[in-house]
Amino acid sequence: MKTVVIDRCPHYYGEEPLKALERVLEPLGGMENFVRPGQTVLLKPNLLRKAREEEVVTTHPALVRAAAELVKKAGGKPIIGDSPGAALQHNRNTLLKLYRACGLDRAALASGADLALGSGFRTVPLPRGRTVKRIEVIDAALDADVIINLGKLKTHSFTILTGAVKNLFGLVPGLIKPGYHARFPDVDDFASMLVDIADFADPALTIIDAVWAMEGAGPGAGDRKELGLVVAGTGPAEIDVVLSRIIGIDPLDVPTVRECVRRGLLEKDLSGIEIRGETVESVRPESFRVPPGRPHPFPRWAMPFMPVAKYLLSTRPRINRKKCVGCGDCERVCPVGVIEMPKGKAAIRTTGCIRCFCCHETCAYRAIDLVRPLFQRLVV
Repeated sequence: MKTVVIDRCPHYYGEEPLKALERVLEPLGGMENFVRPGQTVLLKPNLLRKAREEEVVTTHPALVRAAAELVKKAGGKPIIGDSPGAALQHNRNTLLKLYRACGLDRAALASGADLALGSGFRTVPLPRGRTVKRIEVIDAALDADVIINLGKLKTHSFTILTGAVKNLFGLVPGLIKPGYHARFPDVDDFASMLVDIADFADPALTIIDAVWAMEGAGPGAGDRKELGLVVAGTGPAEIDVVLSRIIGIDPLDVPTVRECVRRGLLEKDLSGIEIRGETVESVRPESFRVPPGRPHPFPRWAMPFMPVAKYLLSTRPRINRKKCVGCGDCERVCPVGVIEMPKGKAAIRTTGCIRCFCCHETCAYRAIDLVRPLFQRLVV
């Protein structure tokens, strides 16, 4: 039985994040239970793109700093690192700009942690992989003795939830990520690939920043939802089950949770999870908006009519030309090349779009809306 701990953290200021992490880790044995003196520890936050703290796009630097301080106190050597999706290979300069934009340079300086500024990666075998048998992984993860997964509670327009399991996709180099979206356009296949990566990464500890969560059109264009929580545990899948229940959705609507059940990593009835600290019921908000569209891509009755159903029922990205500044980020990151820049504004060709929403999550200007077709709104 895996343990998931829920505790309160009302804000990111002063000593509260550190105290909250100490409380949430106490039932798990404290940081000393996961980090031994002299070990190199990769702290892997959610760094979707350059974003200010108040945009709730990334793991808050105050929690990253607190985690790094606890690692150092346990005798470990903390390194903060991630590799968000990108159209060009990251280098020291681009990564440093990313960390600065997200406030992690200050978190590293204040805690004595290092920043992972290398862009190297290696291809490694996944002996237990179901969907992928080898994967590219950044050197910072492969060279670490311990990985601590520092996720952010956000909705996700493709996978419904960004929490623990999906955050580990950040260990794949940013330049390579769009290719996996192209290879696995079906959400269940994509989720299976994510579970393969999470199984390989096997983080010793996962901590989720849910002080400020994101609801609505996540993971990059949603709205702030102040939950005032931190959640921790050793099982990423179990944590995602608990996060789903906190925000009021059926965990089996989350494709990575469904995949873990199919593999026997979770019980079919999602039992076998011990919750310590606060209860789910005591912290559940009155409302929490999920992304537009339905959790399952298609209802069962539509399966025999898949091509027509996909056209009629799929939420689709649409350029908001009033907000588009013509930066071209969406064109560069599109894994199937259906975005062009005529007359300095982005345009999406409907034919060929795989609805991965990479463009939506990459756009820093919130210029890509997710539109539910009329037929979808009528029947699901």
